Amino acid sequence: MILRSVTNFVLFQAVWFLSLLLEADSLLFSGLIIVLMFWLSKQKKQDTLLLIKALPLALLLEYIAVKLGLLEFKVYPFPLWLVFLWTALLLSLNTSMIFLSRLKLWQAFLVCMAFAPASYWAGARFEVISLGLPLWQFWLVYGALWSTVFTAIIFINQKIKLFINR
Repeated sequence: MILRSVTNFVLFQAVWFLSLLLEADSLLFSGLIIVLMFWLSKQKKQDTLLLIKALPLALLLEYIAVKLGLLEFKVYPFPLWLVFLWTALLLSLNTSMIFLSRLKLWQAFLVCMAFAPASYWAGARFEVISLGLPLWQFWLVYGALWSTVFTAIIFINQKIKLFINR
């Protein structure tokens, strides 16, 4: 269990760093890593349903953020590597980030609010995205928006698990 979680975490981080360092050139490597993440998954049915239900929601979040001027990517509305990054993140929710699902939803929201905007700030530091607000305002506004959507994704994931296990 621990080895699977560590492996999943390392694979997600690989997609994250590949996306920031190589952008569009990361797609082949990130795609292969995502296939490996799915192949290693012990809950393929749950992960599949989560991707089907949550990936459109996640991409809608990014689209809204771009439309509101919170984020700007080099490719409008957002690059394909971001889709791959979200896919890898969703494939980590039931493995290396399972702790988020074990928290109360308000606690998961606060964890996401504290840490999720840091990924976008890092993206801005790597010059793959631009933030549309000063950092502290971005952290509050986008952090609240992202955390709301991701908490909803956690809730959806919990419902999927209940559905599968009944």
